[in-house]
Amino acid sequence: MSSCAIMQPTYLPWSGYFHLASKVDTFVFLDDVQFERRSWQSRNNILCNGQAHLLAVPVKQAPQQSLIRDILITPDTSWKKKHLRSLQVAYPKLWQNQALRDELIEVIEQPCAALADLNINLIRLIFGWLNIGCQTVRASELGCAGSRSAHLTHICHAIHADKYISPMGSRQYLEEDNFEQLSGVQLEFSEFIPDVHAQGKGQEFVSHLSVIDVIGHCGLAFAQAYVKKADNHARNQN
Repeated sequence: MSSCAIMQPTYLPWSGYFHLASKVDTFVFLDDVQFERRSWQSRNNILCNGQAHLLAVPVKQAPQQSLIRDILITPDTSWKKKHLRSLQVAYPKLWQNQALRDELIEVIEQPCAALADLNINLIRLIFGWLNIGCQTVRASELGCAGSRSAHLTHICHAIHADKYISPMGSRQYLEEDNFEQLSGVQLEFSEFIPDVHAQGKGQEFVSHLSVIDVIGHCGLAFAQAYVKKADNHARNQN
């Protein structure tokens, strides 16, 4: 049985994103759906001075119905230096690891016109760091039509997946659409509930930050185990 997950490419995603990817054979970047401004598609939080600190990638104005794949980053690259400086200040242990630091700097600083390209490059880099070995593909490369569950169905069929693992947040609409009956694909839900981890001496735990927070505070070995922990909340549609 071949399993897949289908998620929008977001900026420096949280640990739950990588937990889902660790459970599947193929991970599809859903870049052919509408872009949402002020969403995780172009931003995420890290921990600075004990509080969540937002890193946002500036993007060009685009028509409301624009797809994620068509969103372009503004030509002003000063944000890159600001993001890298914020990461360096927030996570000095990460910055002391020359290999990780250099790889992260290389991906962020490389010329990249499209937001989706930047996000996918970063996600694939972190997949490597976390030893997540799923195959990856962009939905826009598959040419699948339809919306909502019909679109997901066509994607599953295009990559020959017979099991679709979805985050719990999508359960309502998938059940409303009768996804399993529509697609003939086995449906499973997964919910990642983050455990408290070290974020500094005396620091009250702040949840749902970028996975960089786990890596930066606890190291790669811990982060690899953290995102792959047993999911006691996975369950089938029925």
